[in-house]
Order: sequence, then structure tokens, then C-alpha cells
Amino acid sequence: MGNVILTVCDSNRMYCERLQEYLRNHLKLSFEIHAFTDTEKLLQFSQMGEISLLVISESAIRRLKWENSYKQFKNVIILDEETKEWSGQEKALFPEGNLRHISKYSPATKIAEEVLELCTSHTDGFSGLSGAGITGRSNVIGFFTPLSRSGQTSLLVKMGECLAKKHKTIMLSFESFSALPSLFEAEAEEDITDLLYFADCERDKFCLYLERIRKNRNGLDYISPARTAMQVKEISFEKVRELIKLLCQEAGYEYVLLDMKEYPDGFFEILGLCDVIYTITRNNSADHYRLSKYNKVLGDNGYEDIVAKTIKFIIPDVREGASYNRYVEALLAEGQEVMSLGA
Repeated sequence: MGNVILTVCDSNRMYCERLQEYLRNHLKLSFEIHAFTDTEKLLQFSQMGEISLLVISESAIRRLKWENSYKQFKNVIILDEETKEWSGQEKALFPEGNLRHISKYSPATKIAEEVLELCTSHTDGFSGLSGAGITGRSNVIGFFTPLSRSGQTSLLVKMGECLAKKHKTIMLSFESFSALPSLFEAEAEEDITDLLYFADCERDKFCLYLERIRKNRNGLDYISPARTAMQVKEISFEKVRELIKLLCQEAGYEYVLLDMKEYPDGFFEILGLCDVIYTITRNNSADHYRLSKYNKVLGDNGYEDIVAKTIKFIIPDVREGASYNRYVEALLAEGQEVMSLGA
């Protein structure tokens, strides 16, 4: 066995199969997942190669104990049932292992979170995990306007959710003190600066850390933005380019959306990575002036390619309901045309 193996073992066939199916569908990682209701068959399977993680019910692990076969499993999550006799015995039973407990009757989401927590806390044995996604052509969509309070982020989220209905999509935001976490109702301890670090220093475990850091709303994945403008400024074009490459080639994302609110190092080069760029405009003299200055900077510095793949538009006053949804879909269709011309 050359893949990263996760096994589930419980004598209750229905429970075992359902947990296996949930982990297969919700852990967006390339685990090879197997389920066993018979500990003897589990042991036979383990002789074929290393099992990276064993998720096993308390009653089943006790059967392994009597068979004195448990020591070969180095990463174990025990699904506790009723008894509470494990404390004090764990080090003796698994002297070389990473052992965790969770109630067998916990929601499947909690068990999946426990799997990720163990994998990212003790990464030995989990190198090489990739994203369980579609590989092939990926598209990078940028959003930038020099106008303040334009509604860019809320529009981007709406477009991202539309794309996520059919495609694996992730959103990256370059904005300090962003309200994005409150919009997603998910505060995060780690953000894009942490993901960039893992992309640089723990590349073989990138997808594993991505699963821990990413948040999701209505199918759209997103990475929490950096906290301060200084952190945004320290993000370089080279790091963003490599991050996008990993998201597309390793994690299998079909669309990467960039919310360009502030100016990381190599700002225009990052825009140059995009297949299409959406720029919000408004009908007043002050905003026309700001947009003209932005366009002049592009022209004076040889960024005609950015101009060529930019779609300018005005956001409707009413930003909800069926008419707004149709407007967003029309913008996406226009962007697809631009991307097809540039392909």
C-alpha cells in the first residue's frame, strides 16, 4: 500500500459504513479509506502496509488488546462507548502512538474534526495527501476597484457561491481588519499568512493544513484574510503565485477568487495572474477621476493585459432577489467569454 490509509473499524455494519461514507465525502483529502467490522480482517489488511490512521470503536480496540496486536497502529482515534476505564492505561497500550478519544455517538462532523486535528498535530505518516478534487484547467478571477465602500466583497461572495454550485471554488481576501469572518459567521485562529507559511515550509502537507484553515459558506471555501495592513504588505507576488499553483494543482480547485482590497507586494503582477478582473464603477465625477487615475497607472506601466481582461460594471442598487441573481449570473457569463478568449 503506497497511499495514505485511513481505516474505520466497528462491529456495527451500518454505523461503520455510514462513518466511512461521511469521512470519504467530507474530508477533502486523498485518504484511501477502508471499513472493517471484523478485527481479524483489519489485522490481515494491516499486514499489507502501514495504516496511517485507525478510527476504531472501544469494543473493537479491546478485542485487539487481547490479541496483543494494537501496537502496530501509531495513530488511533478510539470511539468511546460506555466504559471509562481507559485513563491510566493509554501509555501502556500505545507507547509509541498518538491516541485520541471521542464519543462514538458524537456527530460525524465532530469525528471528522478530530481526524483533522490529529493529522495536523502529528503530521508524521500523513505526507503526500492531496486534495480530493478535479484536476485540469483552473481559473483565477480577480476583483479590484479603487473606489471605497463599493460592495466588492459582498458581490464576490455572491459570485463565488454561484460558482461553487458546480465547481470547486475558493476565495482569498487581501484586506486588513476585514469583516469577512463575520459575514461567514466563522472566526478563525489561522489565516492566509499561516497558509502561505505552510505552502513554503510544509509543502508535502499543504492540503492537510488547508483542510484545517479553510472555512465554508454555501459551498464556497475561503481563507481568512490577514489581520493588519502590514501583514498584507508583506505578502509577495511569488508567494501568491505559488499558493494559487498549490490550490489548483494539489487541492483541485477549479476557481480561485482574489478580493484585492489592499496592496500586497507585486500587486499588479498578482492582477496579471488573473484570467479576468472585475472592476466596480460608479456614476459620479469623483469616482470617475479615481478610475481614470487607476487606468493611467496601468497604461503608463505597461499593464495593457490587465486592461484587456477587465470587466467594468455598476452594481445595482437592489442587491437581493431574483433580478440581482440574474445580474450576477450575467456577469459570470461575461467573464467566461473573456476567459475563453484568453485561453
